[in-house]
Amino acid sequence: MSIIPYIMRKITLRVLLTVFTVIGIAFNANAQFGGGDADITAYSFAEQTGDATITAPIMGQNGKVEIEVDYGTNLNGLVATFELSTDATADVSGTAQTSGVTPNNFTEDVALVYTVTASDGTTTQDWDVIVSVADASSDKDIVDFNLPNQIDDETINTFNHTVDVTVAQGTDVSSLIADFVLSDYATANISGTAQTSGTTANDFTNPVTYTVVAQDGSEQDWTITVTISTEDNTEANITAYSFAEQTEAATITEPAFNGQNGTVDIEVAYGTDLSALVATFELSYGATADIAGTAQTSGTTANDFSNTVTYTVTAEDGSTTADWDVNVTVAENDQNDILSYSFAEQTGAANIDANNHIVTIEVENGTDLTSLVATYTLSGDASAKIGTTTQESGVTANDFSDDVVYTITAQNGDTQDWTIKVTEATETAINTLNEKEINIYPNPSNGIINISNANNTKLIVLNSIGKVVMTTTINGTIDLSDFNTGIYYLKINNTTKTISIIK
Repeated sequence: MSIIPYIMRKITLRVLLTVFTVIGIAFNANAQFGGGDADITAYSFAEQTGDATITAPIMGQNGKVEIEVDYGTNLNGLVATFELSTDATADVSGTAQTSGVTPNNFTEDVALVYTVTASDGTTTQDWDVIVSVADASSDKDIVDFNLPNQIDDETINTFNHTVDVTVAQGTDVSSLIADFVLSDYATANISGTAQTSGTTANDFTNPVTYTVVAQDGSEQDWTITVTISTEDNTEANITAYSFAEQTEAATITEPAFNGQNGTVDIEVAYGTDLSALVATFELSYGATADIAGTAQTSGTTANDFSNTVTYTVTAEDGSTTADWDVNVTVAENDQNDILSYSFAEQTGAANIDANNHIVTIEVENGTDLTSLVATYTLSGDASAKIGTTTQESGVTANDFSDDVVYTITAQNGDTQDWTIKVTEATETAINTLNEKEINIYPNPSNGIINISNANNTKLIVLNSIGKVVMTTTINGTIDLSDFNTGIYYLKINNTTKTISIIK
């Protein structure tokens, strides 16, 4: 056997192994040498017409970002929003780039080069950002057109550039305001008078010509013809529906087939009483509505919406009817605040900083901070945890030697951290009051209580479950006559007295 082919095979195998090794190193460089990612992973402008195309670098070439912005955009001073590989940074010609902040001059179709430096501080990659400006739109269509008292959908003929609308009999067409939609960026005028959808009134007694002007300046005339029906309207629809308490516009769904109810779905604010809500609504022209035989007047008639309410809408013709189910839901509470906070041992009311979510509170000198029980109220349906431990007002003890952070979760799941700062009062001479020297009478009492030997001393009144219900300064007589019958605790510095109020 010749030795030459054998040698050639060995050489070929060695070369192939070397090539595969180099490729493997190239593809696995980041895996072997962490911190080498220097990519632009997302890129956008507020003025863009669509998502950017991001092309990764190949074999030492620059990466590429291609993006188009709206016609007329000034490219000098554009601010990009971008994302990079984790902990990477970017600069343009040495100027550090901050996403959403740094402006640049993006000459059309000319690359602006971002240099991205990986988290290792040494690996870099250049990226060409190429911005193009969209051509001016030549679209000049009327896409949608509606008039008050309109019957059925309008007919839009894009070939002849006409719109035909039928309105209910009796409609005064001499001053109607149209709601219309045009092609993007287009405007409309009638004989030079600018038209604003939902605002400009026109006389539609005869056909009216709208001149629609495209973004590129080209024009198209559209003829609007309005016909007044000679028959009673047979439509029995709810066309608009709202509550003063709603959180957003109602969703109105017409029945898909005969015999099916239409639906109105609407949400109202948290805490809304559904038992007597007043709806504002609009019906098909000439139609009326009732609920179980009770006539409904928009903005006047109250109903209980705790469950689905069915409106029967009767068309102008007096015989065509349709049922509409109105479903009202109450929004979940998004509030997660601490509204009140107290300790039995406090020297005064807590300071609740709702802006910074901090509660500061002072307790009596000598109080053991390691096992205090707080009494508090939260936003409606909110809950509280410290770490992973669920908190119960008036029950759960915590160590307040250092700041304690409550996580308050709203009904809708939103969370907010609140910091509780507890300080201990400085010892004063008043703390030397002897319990035997303080006399509280009468006991039981109707609420008017005399306290001797403690004038000008701070008094904290707690109810039977330990909640602070009054903080005041003693001046001989204390008036608790507004309190309910029951047992109360009077804390005077380090002394606690029990009294009964009987009405």
